[in-house]
Amino acid sequence: MKTYLRMLRMVRPYTGQLVVAVAFMVIFSVASVFSTAMLSPFLETLFLKGDETPAVTAPAPTLPGGNLSTTTSPALHLETDADRRARYDALRSKVGGVEEIKLQFKAWAAAHLLQGTRQQALLRICISFFLFTLLKNIAGYLQEVAMAYVGHAMIRDLRNQLYRKFTDLPLSFYHRHKAGELISRATNDVLIAQQCVGASFMKLVKEPIYIAMFLAVALIISWQMTLLAFVLMPISLGVILAISKRLRRLSHRQQEQMADLTSTLQETVYGIRVIKAFAMEKFEATKFGGQAQSLFRQVFRIEYTMKLSSPLTEQLSMVVGLFLLWFGGSRVFTGGLMAPDMFIVFLFVIFSMVRPLKSVGQLGAELQSGLAAAERIFMVLDEPAENAVLPGTHEMGRARGEVELEDVHFSYLPGEAVLRGVSLKVGAGEVVALAGSSGAGKSTLMDMIPGFYVADSGRVLIDGVDIRELEPQSLRRNMGIVTQEVILFHDSVLKNIAYGLDDVPLERVREAARAANADEFIMKMPQGYDTVIGDRGVTLSGGQRQRLSIARAILKDPAILLLDEATSALDTESEKLVQEAIDRLVRNRTTIVIAHRLSTIRGADRIYLMEEGRVVQTGTHDELLASGGRYKELYDLQFKS
Repeated sequence: MKTYLRMLRMVRPYTGQLVVAVAFMVIFSVASVFSTAMLSPFLETLFLKGDETPAVTAPAPTLPGGNLSTTTSPALHLETDADRRARYDALRSKVGGVEEIKLQFKAWAAAHLLQGTRQQALLRICISFFLFTLLKNIAGYLQEVAMAYVGHAMIRDLRNQLYRKFTDLPLSFYHRHKAGELISRATNDVLIAQQCVGASFMKLVKEPIYIAMFLAVALIISWQMTLLAFVLMPISLGVILAISKRLRRLSHRQQEQMADLTSTLQETVYGIRVIKAFAMEKFEATKFGGQAQSLFRQVFRIEYTMKLSSPLTEQLSMVVGLFLLWFGGSRVFTGGLMAPDMFIVFLFVIFSMVRPLKSVGQLGAELQSGLAAAERIFMVLDEPAENAVLPGTHEMGRARGEVELEDVHFSYLPGEAVLRGVSLKVGAGEVVALAGSSGAGKSTLMDMIPGFYVADSGRVLIDGVDIRELEPQSLRRNMGIVTQEVILFHDSVLKNIAYGLDDVPLERVREAARAANADEFIMKMPQGYDTVIGDRGVTLSGGQRQRLSIARAILKDPAILLLDEATSALDTESEKLVQEAIDRLVRNRTTIVIAHRLSTIRGADRIYLMEEGRVVQTGTHDELLASGGRYKELYDLQFKS
């Protein structure tokens, strides 16, 4: 219920459209009631109304127990229109309450519909049927359009919130969740929530109004029979609630399995080269087929459970209807309950409630899958955002470029430290390298500087200011990051280089590309800088992607440059071009580089050697070689003949 109420709170911006929809729902329900009520004058015209010059009159109904009924008489007599109006006027002086309402309707029908011959009265009734039905259909169409607008607008807002949240979440969140799982929440779960809100929200508002209108008419005709009609309602509701609880559990499992399937599909698309290289197509297909079969079983369980609620509700409603038909019909025969025409109207009213009651019965089942999806979406939305501005944080202007870590400790999981008391200092304009074996904590330390992760203890300072006091986006605008794994977007070359910058002239982009040794190969492309490079730059070579990444960093002109050595995976020619671009990039800016090949950091102002999350040696390349120790061991291993 909390989840659904939270979904309903998203309706607030669309209160106007919702009020219009509800108004048309009321008109729809009123028109439906009057269409059904037309049965009474229709039956009276067919069976009770005489010609304009009748021979005899029907006896006035008696009022046993305050109810309008007919007496048993040996023969049916006919009455004129004037006689009928006089009889209704006389009866209104003797009754009150709901009986007055029934007589008012009959008097109105006698005055406006039953005048003249049978053929004339029948024509008026048919025209009335048509007009009420036309009004009902117009109102029904308009209320569905208004509700569809509200439902789809809510889902649009939910999608936007979810996407903004994805971009606001810290990197630590993405380490805890698989990419396929998150994609499933943004696609499959939102789609299910859309179906839930679009259909069930309309039913939740429309059907109760419809039921209330017909229930009011049923109570006016006979409150005793109406109470009998709802004797079995608690049993029906109990069955529906039991089905709903089962559906909630099944829906949670189904959405988790869909997330696993999406994750496997994503891994296959991204890793297709490895799959083919190891001839693992059959293995992956079998794995995917097993997951698809598990999802199929779960979806089928949900389907047959959902489908069960509809026939159960209908059958229970039919039991009530047949009981009323038997019980009420036998009372009508004895003349002790209501007039025959009113009994027929009552039955139509009761059976008219079967469809909306059935719809409401299905609503609980339909809601469960939608609520399960909404809960998974809200789990993401409730995650604390990375860029939530803390008290005391402020925008950062252009940085000088001083970087310092003071006794920084950090762990991804409790009890598994990755950084253990790391301290280092980089002056403005210096080039500092991080060296060490795999798993030493170099990349984690690099990620601490732009605030991708927050230290468990210790401080990270930029120009002497703790980064926790700085607004994250303004901090990162001062930094350029170039990694081995280049991230490019399915867009033009120009927009990839100018990513994050507005209204950058083409000439400035070309200057950055020239500095990155990229302009020449870009101009050879079919559309030059307007060429779309495909998903993740798939149409480019590794060296070309890397040079575009460097051009992006040069154009951004950051005060601090973070390099996860960008040349280690390139061929000799590409490495030479990229290294030249990096040499231009690091000029006059603070640079911190992760060195996988120690030969590339000989010119660094200072090298920090890391082992098991600690800095174990510090100095220049020559100083570290002269002092021996772990750095010299690593160097000798790399250059050993």
